[in-house]
Amino acid sequence: WVRTQAGIAVDARPYAQTAVVANFETDLGHRGVARQWFRRDGILALLPLPGNRVSMVWSTRESHAEELMQMSAEELATAVAAASGSSAGALRVITPAAAFPLRLQRVNNMVKARLALVGDAAHNVHPLAGQGVNLGFRDARELADVLAARGAQNDCGDYYLLRRYERARREDIAAMQAATDALQRLFNNDSATLARIRNFGLRLTNRQTVLKNLLVQHAVG
Repeated sequence: WVRTQAGIAVDARPYAQTAVVANFETDLGHRGVARQWFRRDGILALLPLPGNRVSMVWSTRESHAEELMQMSAEELATAVAAASGSSAGALRVITPAAAFPLRLQRVNNMVKARLALVGDAAHNVHPLAGQGVNLGFRDARELADVLAARGAQNDCGDYYLLRRYERARREDIAAMQAATDALQRLFNNDSATLARIRNFGLRLTNRQTVLKNLLVQHAVG
């Protein structure tokens, strides 16, 4: 609504996929580890929450998402446990499932006079890398830094001041959108050859501790 009222144009490309989300209580502790499964029916992620709870994000084709949304809480818990190899033990739904369409989205301008967009208002990425929220956190941190450094006499809504925030964030956002979009295309391809290549790449990355740590450090900002 704010974007529309401000006349900020949006460039969006649907992925023809839907993310189904829900929170579960688990039998087994997650030890603070996020887990992800790249399956033929989509990408399933279980993200750690406080206590023995996890947040589930299942990015899948629209028809499969409809099937998941029509399941009872018990059926959904059973399906997620089976798809995740029972890595968290038995699951119990603690929040109703919800679904939202996935798309790559960017705005032409992140700021106008007295207006700055952050987080999903400014950009959307595919959730397969779990980076949408981190991008939003980095937006908020950069905007806070710009405003804190403005000086007491400068108007916090000044367009040229807010442009500093936009310029500082453009490169990080563009790089993350390009990376997640490329990964989505790679993992959404059913080619057996590509499947072998990407599986080899994942195994190789997992064995390279230095590279893996660098990727994690960049992801968390």
